[in-house]
Amino acid sequence: MPDAAEPGPGAEEGTDGGAKGIMVPVVLLLFGILIVMVVFMNLSGQNATAATAITETTWQLRSMTDYHGNTTPVLDGTVVIAAFGLDGRLTGNGGCNGYSGRFLVKETAIVISRITSTSIACWDAGANEMNTDANRQEELYFGMLEEAASLRVHDRVLTLYDNDGKLILTFDPAVSA
Repeated sequence: MPDAAEPGPGAEEGTDGGAKGIMVPVVLLLFGILIVMVVFMNLSGQNATAATAITETTWQLRSMTDYHGNTTPVLDGTVVIAAFGLDGRLTGNGGCNGYSGRFLVKETAIVISRITSTSIACWDAGANEMNTDANRQEELYFGMLEEAASLRVHDRVLTLYDNDGKLILTFDPAVSA
């Protein structure tokens, strides 16, 4: 009867062998990395949705784009603000008047409705007369808000698009006064 096979080189009696012995620390290391990634992603990943991103900043209008694709910066001397609340309320200042409305965001789709504002005419104190350009800008802004159908937040810039996917409003984070 032949002798039993002898263990190969490097194998010791009573051990699991080299490959199995290293697996436990590797598995523990990978498991630890996975836990760190899950915790990190939950802390920083909360900013990922558009609905969350727009509520974390008060926005200042940079420019408006008309139906012909002409982009117009906000008039000098006017500041247009939008603040999207966690409660679905939109509040701000249109340059002359305070306003409020409602909004709903799902993924990158947005609906803004029921914009109401105070009714104070824009006044140019330096010329001591009504500022018709600022009044017109504010009226266009309120209308464009309600035309918004989608949004994008990228590099701290909020852009709103109409139903055709055309850019209509561009915002930057508001500058603190």
